[in-house]
Amino acid sequence: MKEDSNKDKTRRQIAEAAMKMFIERGIKDVKMDNIATELSISKRTIYELFADKEQLLLEALKLQDENTRDIAKIKIRDSKHILDIILSLYTLYFEKMKTINKKFFYEITKYPNIIQLNREREKKNDKRFIAWMEMGRKEGYFREDANFEILLYILRRDLEAIFAVNMNRADNELSKYSPDELGRTLILFYLRGISTTKGQEFIEQYLKQ
Repeated sequence: MKEDSNKDKTRRQIAEAAMKMFIERGIKDVKMDNIATELSISKRTIYELFADKEQLLLEALKLQDENTRDIAKIKIRDSKHILDIILSLYTLYFEKMKTINKKFFYEITKYPNIIQLNREREKKNDKRFIAWMEMGRKEGYFREDANFEILLYILRRDLEAIFAVNMNRADNELSKYSPDELGRTLILFYLRGISTTKGQEFIEQYLKQ
């Protein structure tokens, strides 16, 4: 049992170190040798715990999701109402994006298992998004005539489109903006659009703070 515990601890340390390097440099530029050097361990130790870079990346992403959920729980606990929760979590998300190398977003789409993980994550997030929007409507922050399923579809399409353009075309007008700035602007545009006067007043108050 002690051996298994040590292995789990080492796996976690490797995954955390690898994720930090992936988001700073991009996935392709980080070799197993780099990770081994960073942790002062042998490359063989990494391969004993992870079959390849994709498995390591997959576990690193799952670990990051776990850490994000823990932080989100604290944000939710300390928030006043659903719109406060939504804005707090989006702020957390886009602050994190500031630290991520643009190459990471493009290179992560090259791994089949990661694509599947993202699809599963999107399904869960979509259900949560709709539930939160409905809760916000009941609390008087979102308009009664807002169709949240259509909003979700358009929002996801637009986010994917502006990030794809931003990643792939250096001469595009949007390329001068960071992914977090693009995403934050888009989210605020849609939130303001579906908010009641009460919701819009809180958004402005939140932004000033």
